[in-house]
Amino acid sequence: MKTLRVGARLAAFATFVPLALASCGGDQVTPDADAPAALVIHSGDGQTANTGTEAAEPVRVRVTAQSGSGLSGVSVAFQVTVGGGSVPSSSAVTDANGIASPGRWTMGAPGPQELRASVPGLDPVVFHATAQGIPAEIAIVAGADQQASVATAVPVVPEVLVTDATGTPLAGIRVAFTTETGATVANPAVNTNAQGRAGPGAWTLGTATGVYRLFASVDGDGIKGNPLRFEALAVAGPAARIVAVAGDGQESETRLPVPVSPVIRVEDAHGNPAAAVTVSFSASGDSEVIPTETMTDSAGHAAVDKWILGTTAGATYRLTASVAEGGTADPLVFSASATPAVYDIEIVHVSASLLTESQRQAFEEAEEYWERAITGNLAWSTVRKPALEQCLARNDITEEIPGDRVVDDLLIYVQIKEIDGPAGVFGGAGPCQIRVGNSLPVVGVMFFDLGDMEGLESNGHLEGTILHEMAHVIGFGTLWDHLGLLQDPAGHGRSANTHFVGDSAVAAFDRIRGDHYTDSDLVPVQSLGGDGVWNGHWREFVFRSELMTPFPDRGQNPLSVVSLASFVDVGYEGVDYGAADEFVLPPPLYPMTEGARAGAEQGAQQGSIDLGDHILRMPLMVVDQEGNVVRVIPVERR
Repeated sequence: MKTLRVGARLAAFATFVPLALASCGGDQVTPDADAPAALVIHSGDGQTANTGTEAAEPVRVRVTAQSGSGLSGVSVAFQVTVGGGSVPSSSAVTDANGIASPGRWTMGAPGPQELRASVPGLDPVVFHATAQGIPAEIAIVAGADQQASVATAVPVVPEVLVTDATGTPLAGIRVAFTTETGATVANPAVNTNAQGRAGPGAWTLGTATGVYRLFASVDGDGIKGNPLRFEALAVAGPAARIVAVAGDGQESETRLPVPVSPVIRVEDAHGNPAAAVTVSFSASGDSEVIPTETMTDSAGHAAVDKWILGTTAGATYRLTASVAEGGTADPLVFSASATPAVYDIEIVHVSASLLTESQRQAFEEAEEYWERAITGNLAWSTVRKPALEQCLARNDITEEIPGDRVVDDLLIYVQIKEIDGPAGVFGGAGPCQIRVGNSLPVVGVMFFDLGDMEGLESNGHLEGTILHEMAHVIGFGTLWDHLGLLQDPAGHGRSANTHFVGDSAVAAFDRIRGDHYTDSDLVPVQSLGGDGVWNGHWREFVFRSELMTPFPDRGQNPLSVVSLASFVDVGYEGVDYGAADEFVLPPPLYPMTEGARAGAEQGAQQGSIDLGDHILRMPLMVVDQEGNVVRVIPVERR
């Protein structure tokens, strides 16, 4: 029995071996042509979608036979292995093309996603995807509120952080960066990194100064902070050039500030004003600049307070402006020519439109006369805007005052206005600011009644009347009491025999037959008529037709050497007596009793022009050379 079993086995083996060898072609076994040979990804790999949403494309695998053709009817298993997402079906059977799909892949938690597809006996394949969190907030983490020079990048690259509703940073979120005109960014669209951050790279500002804005935004609704706004202030770059704004090519008297203080503008290479730049000023020769160093303002402007020319008439002086340190700007040079020092009057017509051309000419001729008659130049003086406005307001003169200014030697504001019609109050004149050292006027005012202008012009007395009023501004009669040049000044409620005590005028009085005047050795002054008449004119019934009496005659009214000499006593160092008209005192008309004197004065007014109380009595502001009010001399009513 044992032998039979062995033999049976051998017989069975002998029968099997030829069959096996026959099927394998001798050394190999031939595989089944319909068996699955490979599993490959067909589509849907590498997608990105928001957490909890389906990827745009279904995932698909393909099962192929040994020949490479697709096999149908093969069951493929699908399993999410990373991310916690899901697919509609855990398995699917291949179609006629060997393709199987579980449907669209729903993303899980933010971050990497993996889906495994497998067929028994074959190597599995793995799909990869990225679950993009849903942005809930975008916030600035770097680069806010910066400052940089124009045409340069801000020092800190702007950066944002994108997070979901739990505050978790989101990677792969596209952030768009947009800039305002003139500025640029290196990367206008950037995906957030693994830490949820994104930045556009270099943010380069434009070439104009000002605030630039950069906006960062992500797609989606209801996102807190979206869009974000960065701001950067572009400031001027280094000083590249200095430009003259005002004050070049002027002409001014020796030892006098130029009329327009030099002003420069410092610019960068793009023409922007460079603020807070230190500028140095240096003056040539014996000229002087104040200050020698200053700083540009927000408009890039820098100015000197004063450029005072030297002592050499005919010389050209130079003022050099340069950037103290840094920058590439070349120095800028101003020039000014020095003229001989003379007495100069500047008239400002407040109501120029009311003047005829001939009336304007009359003012010019009166101005030119006094500029010839007074030859001694005065030191310049600064006039401060508030003090000048106060002076004009006291006299109901309205004029726009641009600012402080330098005066050489006298500034007079003139206004034509309606007062009381013809033959009433003609006008008024007087100084309102005097110098602290010598009490000579800096600023004065004159006003005239529009109703009298035409009549005075028609009878030939307009220029003489303007000359008379201008003399009061220069100091005739208006400064005598203040300077102690009056003996026995007139006043209310008392009789007076007023005389002028100045040596120069007394000497000149003798030369015009004043020695025939026996009442005094001094020059007689009007002692009747009130505040605007007495103490400020020569005595009417003694001088009679002389221009500086209170009641000019209807004929000729010469200006005597006595009037010019009185300006020497007032304090003017140079007076040209040759500018005086020929004049001698008429024969005396009076016995020298008090009653007779009063009657003679009233009689002398017959046939003359009554200018009214035209000497302006107002507080005198005493100012130093810089325009500071040292004290105020009040009006003294006698």
